[in-house]
Amino acid sequence: MATRKSRSARPAAAAERAGAPAAPDAPGAGPPLTAKGIGMVLGGLGLVVGVGAGIAAERALVRRDRRRPDSEAGERFGALRGRPATVTSHDGVRLHLEELGSGPCLVFAHGFSLTQDVWHYQRRDLPAEFRCVFFDQRGHGRSGRPADHDYSLDALAGDLAAVLDWTGEERVLLVAHSMGGMAALKLAELEPERMGGQVAGLALVDSTYADALKGMSAAVTARGALTVQRSAIKLAFKFFGQDPVRAAQLRRRGSDLGYLGTRLFGFGSNPSPGQVAFVDRMLAGTDIEVWAKVFPSLIDFDLSHVLETLDLPTLVAVGDADRLTPPASARHMAERIPGARLLVLEDAGHLAFLEEHEVLDAELTVLAREALAPARRRRRAVRRLRGRGAVRGAPGA
Repeated sequence: MATRKSRSARPAAAAERAGAPAAPDAPGAGPPLTAKGIGMVLGGLGLVVGVGAGIAAERALVRRDRRRPDSEAGERFGALRGRPATVTSHDGVRLHLEELGSGPCLVFAHGFSLTQDVWHYQRRDLPAEFRCVFFDQRGHGRSGRPADHDYSLDALAGDLAAVLDWTGEERVLLVAHSMGGMAALKLAELEPERMGGQVAGLALVDSTYADALKGMSAAVTARGALTVQRSAIKLAFKFFGQDPVRAAQLRRRGSDLGYLGTRLFGFGSNPSPGQVAFVDRMLAGTDIEVWAKVFPSLIDFDLSHVLETLDLPTLVAVGDADRLTPPASARHMAERIPGARLLVLEDAGHLAFLEEHEVLDAELTVLAREALAPARRRRRAVRRLRGRGAVRGAPGA
């Protein structure tokens, strides 16, 4: 297993400490969730609602944060459109797809409460060499909702299978973020023949193999409060489902806290204000009833038994500041998946593919060229891929 890290001005020793393995229940460095803060985090991204006396101060803080220098201010976030298509999934749900570019095929599966637009830089840059297929998960973006309210991992895996079939490709590279990665592992359990067959390569980005809530709770609070925090988060989502109108009102009233929560749980220490605002808009655009129905699928599952069965070139990427699917989970996956490489992206959070898009896209390009090469070249490339030594803290390594 080779470990690679992104370019950063931070000292290498500090980077090693930030990315060090930790037990799933170990205390994290993030701030605790408190009743006054009414912080809620879940397995695709931090989602926050809030009310209280500090609203004016919070709004001032948000205004100040938005005025920070922003190297991404000119990006047309959410404006890059591809060739549209619709796929009918296994249970009749209509999924909205878009494809850009031509060449070897990459399929992208986004995380919870996001849309395909979140792959902004991948939509912008990778179609120069590849056919890139993006889709909105059920209940998200422009995709339809299931009539039976089925948002289980089995259903999400079925959607992914439908998209893969729609491509008509014999070999693809599957790039999956957070909930999308969980669905990919579920698909590997349900249809193991796809992995190493049609799915010739796999990139798991800021994802996990078991109980996203457990990993998230461990990352943001002290050990002694885990049970209370997990119960509070579950109760919050039960409330969402029972009274979505009131919950939506609270979310609107807590919009500034929403921005701050998106920054805290989605990004590293110095994110682009434009990226944060872009993601915050996406979160707010996902119906709160969908939140409540999807959330149970992200807890109380364990796909660890699937990891050792994966026999295909695999990249496991994680931000070292990811509070939702922490680096310990990524390290475990990379250790258990035969020949997998681990990419730790420095000072990046749960949306590392936005913050460190240049580094990640370079790695995806290498993985795609090797995994999707013609058979003879592919055998040599896979040997090279699995034989690369560990490189730590080297720019562009």
